[in-house]
Amino acid sequence: MPPYKKTRSKTRTEGLVIRGSYSEQEDIQLKKLYKQHSDRPDKWKIIASELNRNYKSVRERYVNHLDQTIDKSELTVEEKREIDDLQTNPCYLKEYRNKWPEIAKKLSLNRKEGRRTELQIKNYWNSKDRAQKRKNQNKERSYERISSRMNIKNIIRDV
Repeated sequence: MPPYKKTRSKTRTEGLVIRGSYSEQEDIQLKKLYKQHSDRPDKWKIIASELNRNYKSVRERYVNHLDQTIDKSELTVEEKREIDDLQTNPCYLKEYRNKWPEIAKKLSLNRKEGRRTELQIKNYWNSKDRAQKRKNQNKERSYERISSRMNIKNIIRDV
């Protein structure tokens, strides 16, 4: 059996597009269909069937990229501080820990410019977390290098 290989190209299974980026025509059609079906509770499934896409993919595309109410500017210092607090403060662990939609709603409550998306918040936190892990890893490596050079056996042998 050949090893598993991720593919980035569009693949179709029973008429549904499983992978692949959205074209401009699909984005335009998605916006148009959303306007038509926005009042229906099952709108994402209806829109997905017309676009031959998975409904979760369609929802994410609209909510995180195409919605007009999204503020796509950089996160402010206050927003970053609030995300950090919601993710690390023990008081909020059960309610907000890694619950990106809940954090996005909380951040967007008092904003005038538009709302923040789950994806923006998740990307900020994960990139910050990754950078912190990398920094800690570099500290450990430098400590190991120094301790190996400062080894008493090496000092005694050199004398």
